[in-house]
This record gives sequence, structure tokens and C-alpha cells, in this order.
Amino acid sequence: MARPKRTFTFMVGVFGVPAKISQDGNVRIMVNVRTDQERQRELAKLDPQATVLLVDCPGGAVGYEDKCIDDAALRREIAEETGGCTITPMGEFRPPFALISKDDNPGDLAFWKPVVLHGQPKPSNEASDHPWLTRAELEAATTYRAISGLGLLGRTGRMMTAALDFYESNKDRPELFS
Repeated sequence: MARPKRTFTFMVGVFGVPAKISQDGNVRIMVNVRTDQERQRELAKLDPQATVLLVDCPGGAVGYEDKCIDDAALRREIAEETGGCTITPMGEFRPPFALISKDDNPGDLAFWKPVVLHGQPKPSNEASDHPWLTRAELEAATTYRAISGLGLLGRTGRMMTAALDFYESNKDRPELFS
């Protein structure tokens, strides 16, 4: 007897990951320190007293008003989270990272692309800070950690790792860096 097919509902998000090369030659990506730390600690099953800050990539959900996954939605989401910064998108959106829910909640598909960030990020309703982190800082997960209980193995962590891989393999292309 054939198993019935399950239908999945997905939220769709667009994320732009800016990078720079620090004086020591390390690639750093900009992340957002989430303003909802208490909720994120609960979701990640962390001790509420943990001092680690949970971070994600700049961007957000594509709304019903958006016609498609495009640079206009990406610009809007990054401006909201950075207090008005603008971007120059660099290339195409990368293949999505999926999070499939095990219950009736929608999963999500997260598309990201490299961007050059213009302006100085400021705190917003969604991000209290915007540090530029190296791979080593993210992997240490002591000061900053990717949201979710999976850390770098979760959807956001894998997206951050993919962005670092991309930028580290393109260090010879200065036009990609903020």
C-alpha cells in the first residue's frame, strides 16, 4: 500500500550576507544579534542565563506583497534590520537552505546572495548589533552562535558557512567585499 504524500507549506526568506577582509587577512561576514534573545535561547534549548548571543543573517521573509524572490525584497529586509543601510547585490541567489517542520507549522526556504553593504548598521527592532565575524568565531560558539538548537548544523549556520566558503574562495575579487 502506497504511503500518502505529505504536503509541505514553506515560508520563504531572502538573506544578503556582506563580507569584508580584515587587516589580518581573515574573511568576516556581518551577522545580526537577534533582539529576541530570550525566545531564541528557549528554541535553542540553551540555559536562559547563557551569555552567548544568538545571531542570524541579515534578511527576512518574503511577503505576500512581493511578486517573487528578488532584490527589492532583499533590499527592504536588510534596510529594516540594519537601520537603513543599502546594498549592492552581487550575483544570483544561491540554492535554498530548507527547514522542514515536523508538525503543522510551515517550514522555510532561505535563499541568500552575496551583497556589498553601504552605510553603518544601527540597532533596529530586529537586530541589536551587527558584528563582523570570522569562521573561527562562529565555530567557537562562545560569544556568538547561529540561532537554533543545531548551531552551525542548522539552516542558518549552514547558510553562514556557505557564505564564508564563497567569500574565502573569492578573496581575489575585491568588488565582492564591503
